[in-house]
Amino acid sequence: MKAAAKWMGAGLVCVTVLGYMWVQFWNGITIAEAKEASELQTLLDLGNQMVDQPQRVVVKWQGTWESNGDKDAEAAAKKLSESLELPPVNELTENGHITYRAIDDKNAVNVRFNWQEISPDQSYIIIQLEAGSPEEWSRLTHLQEEYGKKMRDAGIDTAWNASLQGSTSGNADAGDTMNRIEDSLKHKLDAVQMETYTDATTVSNAYQVPALTSRVRSGGTWLNMQVAVHEDDMSGKNRVTIGLPMITIEY
Repeated sequence: MKAAAKWMGAGLVCVTVLGYMWVQFWNGITIAEAKEASELQTLLDLGNQMVDQPQRVVVKWQGTWESNGDKDAEAAAKKLSESLELPPVNELTENGHITYRAIDDKNAVNVRFNWQEISPDQSYIIIQLEAGSPEEWSRLTHLQEEYGKKMRDAGIDTAWNASLQGSTSGNADAGDTMNRIEDSLKHKLDAVQMETYTDATTVSNAYQVPALTSRVRSGGTWLNMQVAVHEDDMSGKNRVTIGLPMITIEY
């Protein structure tokens, strides 16, 4: 009886420990998802404050999938696309790699699904979400959270980035517009400029923002926000692009 009780006690401890580990693991995922949604909202808020006419927001989820010998890429691509409620994927060859692609529209949010086989056992996936006016941003935020969760559920080691783009009115040049934006970033987010690029019509700065958790490495340091201002000769306005952690669209 004592031996049985000892084994039962050990079993209960094991179950308790495993349960605690699962709760910690699940909490870690949900906290990460909450931070991602919060950081996207930070970008949207900055757009409303710093850009007179927001025109587009692009969110990209991307990452690597490995088969581990249990299923093929085509089946995994179709399963993920179905879980996202997208149309059936089209198979094509792009740059010598088999690619599975689907395009859809979710309440005015454009969705582009791209699954490309890198090798028989490895694929790289990019899912892009794009919204125009601020009226569509709440739907975009919901899809960002949903798609990130489902990509992780599919075993994809995924990360996200987002870019907001719009224009400013007035006669200020790119440098003056950037100075105004940077002063606001320093005041609101304690942003610290780490890198800068300038040419005749463009200024691009990269920052460290301690409050944001998404980061990329650059040389021996890290960055998690980029702002670019380009003087658009066609419109006569400055085009402003803000990216977290970096800009991944043309500016």
